[in-house]
Amino acid sequence: MKKIIALAASLFCLTAASFAYNPPVGGEYMYKLTNPEMLSGAASAAGGAEFTIVPSSIVFNPALTAGEQRTVADLSASVLINTNKNDLPRNADESVGFGFQLGLIVPSRYTVFTGTMQGLFADFNDMNLRNSLSLHLGASKEILEKQFYVGMNLYGGFYMGDGSDFTAGVDLGTLYFMQKDLGFLKAPRFGFALLNIGKPLSGYYTYGVKEDEGVPSDGDYPGVLTPRVSFAATLFKTADVSGSFSTDVSFPSLNNAVFDVSYGMTFFDVIQLNTGWSVNILELAEKDYTAPLPSIGLSFKFRINSKKLGKEDWAQSEITPSLAWQELYSGIEVVSLGAKVDLGLADTSAPEIILWDEE
Repeated sequence: MKKIIALAASLFCLTAASFAYNPPVGGEYMYKLTNPEMLSGAASAAGGAEFTIVPSSIVFNPALTAGEQRTVADLSASVLINTNKNDLPRNADESVGFGFQLGLIVPSRYTVFTGTMQGLFADFNDMNLRNSLSLHLGASKEILEKQFYVGMNLYGGFYMGDGSDFTAGVDLGTLYFMQKDLGFLKAPRFGFALLNIGKPLSGYYTYGVKEDEGVPSDGDYPGVLTPRVSFAATLFKTADVSGSFSTDVSFPSLNNAVFDVSYGMTFFDVIQLNTGWSVNILELAEKDYTAPLPSIGLSFKFRINSKKLGKEDWAQSEITPSLAWQELYSGIEVVSLGAKVDLGLADTSAPEIILWDEE
């Protein structure tokens, strides 16, 4: 009985939080602003168009890293530039904001561990995200080889600005790879995640989407209890070029709908070009804002050979620098730079099975 009462109380709190849902403009995008891969379309429960996996992928689906065979280190930083300052009577607007992200994927024999930390400092009046630090720690597992993944995160965040508060909770996710094509759609995959199950923000003030200009409101972002569903597939593939797409829909606090779509192309397995676009229904309905422009990103993969990396298995590794840009709201633009290092080479050969020794 006590467990039932506790569960009912938790659901009541989450439901109450959903009715109070009033994030700042751009609040549902905050986790993708600090990484170029996320900014340009990989912020998806299915891994984006070209299945681009970095440590911060677990923020959108904790199952995404389950197939990683190599240790992966990732570091990125973003600059947000306000080209159209909007000073308010009690709050002067900022000209520049910053963000960073660093993360690590460590596969083990039984599971894959992932950690990612983000800092975002964007105290603009037209995108009032203020200042935050967040940490996600995830574990994922390949249940069926190259077919079905599951994962879970523990997360926590601290928000600073007009008041301060913290958030903490768990994320759950799954990823399913279909074994047959769907007509002309090759290698289709479905992702599902239930995100931000935990304590929402309270007593932390921002300029909310639903409020008049300059009126503070309780911040609640990203939305607590957010289901996210995604589908991705390859449209065409030749020896040198491939093209793919992904689509996502999420329901922050069960009180909004956000649609994401991305398209990506890979050339010679070295160069990757991506674009992504998001539409937030609440923002379009409540504010005189148009949806952000589509983002664009570019990355290059280089193979490095060095015995100075410390382990023989890491002598041949890959480094992938990336760059992305997007214009967000009211003249606020973001430029993001990063680099991912995959230590060692992926094992692509099937295991050799010997039934008896040959003599």
